[in-house]
Amino acid sequence: MNYQSDHFEFPVRQCGCLAAKLLSNDAIGKVSAIFDSSFYVELDNGLVCIGVKDLSLSPLNVIIAAPESTNWSASGLCLNSKVSIFSGFIRIGAQFSFRLAGAAEWKPKPVPATWENANLKQGLAVFREQCIGRIPHEGLGHVLHYDAGSFDDQSLCKITEILIRELRDWLVPALRDPDSRSMHGLQWVHHLIGLGPGLTPSGDDFIGGMMIALHVLGELDVCRQLWMPTLRCAINAGNPIALAHLNAASEGLGSLGVHDALSAILEGCPRKIEKTLTTIDSIGHTSGWDAMAGVIVTFDAWLEAHRH
Repeated sequence: MNYQSDHFEFPVRQCGCLAAKLLSNDAIGKVSAIFDSSFYVELDNGLVCIGVKDLSLSPLNVIIAAPESTNWSASGLCLNSKVSIFSGFIRIGAQFSFRLAGAAEWKPKPVPATWENANLKQGLAVFREQCIGRIPHEGLGHVLHYDAGSFDDQSLCKITEILIRELRDWLVPALRDPDSRSMHGLQWVHHLIGLGPGLTPSGDDFIGGMMIALHVLGELDVCRQLWMPTLRCAINAGNPIALAHLNAASEGLGSLGVHDALSAILEGCPRKIEKTLTTIDSIGHTSGWDAMAGVIVTFDAWLEAHRH
């Protein structure tokens, strides 16, 4: 579909868990961003992203049964078009209707309940080895290697080297000793939010990956401490799409590829880790690798904090 027509109606195939919650009640909103294969809808109570089959599974994503060739930016969809959620339909102006009845709800599978630090240590080593040569130059993905000597002087990894050190100086004690958990030492958050390329900046995705990993580790108090300054900074940054994804991450929710990689690393399973890499590649411009860098830094800090 790459032409304008009178009206299109398609069923919704799948809703992310947060999107399903947002769409469960009547609401009004507008189209806030349009891309070739997806677009964002801003409702009174949050954002959802709508697209076709190639849209990744994510808590905010809504996948509809439109043709895979659909090009929203060429279809007549307009920025600020009125959106209404009513009687089980997402209606956009007079041109599009998406039927919610029968849509499957997606949410991440729980991580393995029996993982141990030894498996985590092995999984981290395997992940680092298998991702060599495929991390994009842009973004913060290369932070997961901690090889500062190889960073280009102009790369984000080089620029954030001191920030990552400050991050670890806060995170390791916070994971080791509940009494050390405070707002002190979180100044690096202010410099990471909004940093880097992409619809959701690399620094935002990195912190999002940290919060998802903290949930997986059961460190909800540490996550809350991190979320407080992150929320303030994200609001001030004025990027509602990045804020929506960070809010999901604060609840431990991210894209399917990130959750699959988390589980595979915790199991220490080389075969499962290898299968996740292509999915990570496909998450945003660099978002998948930025988020995984935050995950790996958090897992490293956990192992350091729990050395016996």
